[in-house]
Amino acid sequence: MNRLRRSEKGFTFAELIVAMAITSLVVTAATGATFQLLNSGRASNYSVAFRQVQTAGYWVSQDALQAQAVSTGAEEDAGFPLVLQWTDWDDDVYTITYTMEDMDSGDLKYLQRQKSVNGTPAETFPVGRHIFIDADPGQPSNCVWDEDERVLTFTVKAQMGQQTAIRTYEVKPRPVA
Repeated sequence: MNRLRRSEKGFTFAELIVAMAITSLVVTAATGATFQLLNSGRASNYSVAFRQVQTAGYWVSQDALQAQAVSTGAEEDAGFPLVLQWTDWDDDVYTITYTMEDMDSGDLKYLQRQKSVNGTPAETFPVGRHIFIDADPGQPSNCVWDEDERVLTFTVKAQMGQQTAIRTYEVKPRPVA
């Protein structure tokens, strides 16, 4: 075998092994970052859909807890409009009406909350967007009022892109005095 002379350059076997190990670590990190970047869009869409479900559920639950009177719309309209009404200690009558309004795209809707005090409109704003009311028949967004049990069941389903979030709330309003 010819041995390398001092003037000749080359890598030892150990140096090649170390270089290959470092290269594999860099490639693994780059691959992981690429997958994370590709999945972040899905996670972001789910976060938005989940936040819409939470926000809609929060507002309806808070208003329903105060309600002394509850009425829902027709079953074919998924129980909307939902009307909640109560009288406070100053004898002011609050009426909260939730309606499903069309968005610009397809079957998606937004849940709008309108508040009036003593018959005078006070404020209107959307509490949930990207909501389905006629999604797959087993799990659409809807409101159901059980007069006998005095329980409002509110299911809300939101979709962003291909990601969907759904939650069902059951609220028992305060007793009628």
